[in-house]
Amino acid sequence: MSDLDMTAPVGQKFSANPATFSVEEIFWGYKIRSNLGAPLGLMLAQVISFFFGACLLTAAFGLFVMPSMMFSTDVGAMRIGVAVLFAGLAAYLLWFASRGTKSELHVDTSLGEIREVISNRAGRPSTVGVYGFDTIGGVFLEQAAREDGMMTLVLRYRNTAQTVPVAIGTEAQLMGLRDRLANDLMVLPEPMATMPRRQRAA
Repeated sequence: MSDLDMTAPVGQKFSANPATFSVEEIFWGYKIRSNLGAPLGLMLAQVISFFFGACLLTAAFGLFVMPSMMFSTDVGAMRIGVAVLFAGLAAYLLWFASRGTKSELHVDTSLGEIREVISNRAGRPSTVGVYGFDTIGGVFLEQAAREDGMMTLVLRYRNTAQTVPVAIGTEAQLMGLRDRLANDLMVLPEPMATMPRRQRAA
């Protein structure tokens, strides 16, 4: 974890501009939430998914209720297969459309893991990624793809090019959070610290 910056003392306080991100303290660690608006492309994709999902669901229902006497046995079996396919595609598209637009990061210092969580429109959370503290190869800032000069705080998975975004903000806003994450990631919980590395990676 050579990219971890340990210049800040453990327990250093940091402030977050509510316009960029917020940190909620929990008994098992803390949650990092973005206060920025959802990406327009994702919102548009969910609207399109809802439209096509509803169309496919209607088509699947129509194929199911269509009188069987209008088709031969072979065509009837094919009709049921197409209806099932349409229903499956519709279920996936409607699930994506109802999925939330913003993810939050849960830093669980008691279990030694970081979780990516997305809440759907009903507020029900679902975990989309789990990373053990010992699988994080670095915590660093990179230039965000924005015109306002904001930066993105990211975690690097092992020593690969895969990164997990944490928060967006100015360098001054993100420095304290970066240092806190760096300090937390250096300390493994006792059960994980004594567990064989191969078992932890699994």
